[in-house]
Amino acid sequence: MTGNEPGTETLADLRRVAGISTEEAASVLRRKRGAQGLHLSAEKIRDLERGRHVRGWMWRSPETLGQVARMLAQVYGVPVRVVMDAWHRSRPDDPLPVLPARQARRPSEESMTAWQGLNDRQRTYLTCIFHQDQEAEEEQRQNRYVGARRQPAVEWRRMTLALSVPSDVVGYTRIQERLREAGVHDPGAGSSVAALERRGLIRVYRDRVHLDGLGDVPRTRVEMTRRGRAVTRVALGVSREAGPPAPLLSPWLWKIMVRVARAGVQGVDGSLAGRGPHYLAVGQSPDGRTPSRGFIVLRHPDGVAHGPYRWLLTDSGRRHITDHLDAYRALYPGIDTQGLEDVFD
Repeated sequence: MTGNEPGTETLADLRRVAGISTEEAASVLRRKRGAQGLHLSAEKIRDLERGRHVRGWMWRSPETLGQVARMLAQVYGVPVRVVMDAWHRSRPDDPLPVLPARQARRPSEESMTAWQGLNDRQRTYLTCIFHQDQEAEEEQRQNRYVGARRQPAVEWRRMTLALSVPSDVVGYTRIQERLREAGVHDPGAGSSVAALERRGLIRVYRDRVHLDGLGDVPRTRVEMTRRGRAVTRVALGVSREAGPPAPLLSPWLWKIMVRVARAGVQGVDGSLAGRGPHYLAVGQSPDGRTPSRGFIVLRHPDGVAHGPYRWLLTDSGRRHITDHLDAYRALYPGIDTQGLEDVFD
């Protein structure tokens, strides 16, 4: 370990945590496909880490620097956003590297073949189960935003399809309601479900659950497999949510940053709800391993020696907002950032 608090790492810190020397880092980087023409050496790694000029005309290109940042993330075993933050701390006066654009994945021929092998009823079942799976995923995402208890995926991914009790007694499950809306009026757990399971598109679990007044009744639960999700996404034209491009924040973390920025030198009281500080604050970590962004810190406001701590922006946080404000406005137009420039004047 470097001894630095999570969220304050420099490029040199990331390399030391990875346990490699500048010579070893340069040797590994030279073997990567994107390293042609960079003439990587231990000296250039040290210059990069110390904020010095790196010799070579290719090093002047922000796009080339973005490729270097991505390769460093691979070598050091950290997300590319961590390298981008460390880069900014190590080289605060340099223009930001421009990361390579993400390439859209081509639809899988195997996925389309699997979909075409289903009959209409099986496709309807798979579609309804997929939509319920995505709804459950969104519920978990919202719970995380507000700091609710994180439920293991093995629990919430397994969704109740049917109870072996007359519907006029217990009603329909959410998946059965979707099936009925899609025109399936006998939404049981029979041959269509079995066919999807045989094809590896879903998993089926059968057990018993206690219902008040009815005792233990048979229950059928289903879970989408990764293959099932991939097949359905391709068939329905649903792209997988990729999240914001590195090093930008997700909407909920950006909202926290805007709130802290607007509070200025007074800061926000120490009761920021949810898991936001785990991702943003100096000394925190979202998973116990990956450094936080180091954009906010809990401390006394400047000139105050006593009383409660407040959340304030760090220098890294201020630079991040200044560098990326226009990009955030384009990415999240619904988040009010009017006048945010004035906070830093």
